[in-house]
Amino acid sequence: MVAPDFIVPPPGLIPNAPEPAAPPSTTTEPERTVRAPARVLPTFTPVPAGPPVPAPAASASPGPFRLSGPGGFEVLLTVPIVIGRDPVAAGAHADARPISVIDPARSVSKTHAVLDARTGVVTVIDLHSTNGVRVQPPSGEIIDPAPGTPTEVAAGSTLFLGELGLRVDRLSIDTV
Repeated sequence: MVAPDFIVPPPGLIPNAPEPAAPPSTTTEPERTVRAPARVLPTFTPVPAGPPVPAPAASASPGPFRLSGPGGFEVLLTVPIVIGRDPVAAGAHADARPISVIDPARSVSKTHAVLDARTGVVTVIDLHSTNGVRVQPPSGEIIDPAPGTPTEVAAGSTLFLGELGLRVDRLSIDTV
């Protein structure tokens, strides 16, 4: 048996496949192309959609607050934290968990501020830092709290420690 030189694919498999051109030949060689019989290709019908997925409830249970910042920085505020470049939890805030931040501008003090959300509201206390703490709520006006004074930080606010901006959000505890 002689092997064919070229097999033509079934119609519709390759769209607009050009027909092979016969080279001009002075000799009369027999045609060696094998052609498959024409056939209808299967079609696929999409699977019908299932029941509609209910929208999340408008009364989603509030979860913990989250503090997030540049470089993937993210902390859940489930316990009080003391934040800075190299923070130390001491004195009245000895129970706070130290959280270090990376600040290339070096505008964040070593031990800059304390954040607490145990009462369901985030409060920040500036620990007499060099460059201060500022709070920018979603409304836009910037609040410049006095050092040592607890200040409420609403969800959706930006908290500035020196030049470093951190976002305060409230998570939902609903699961899917």
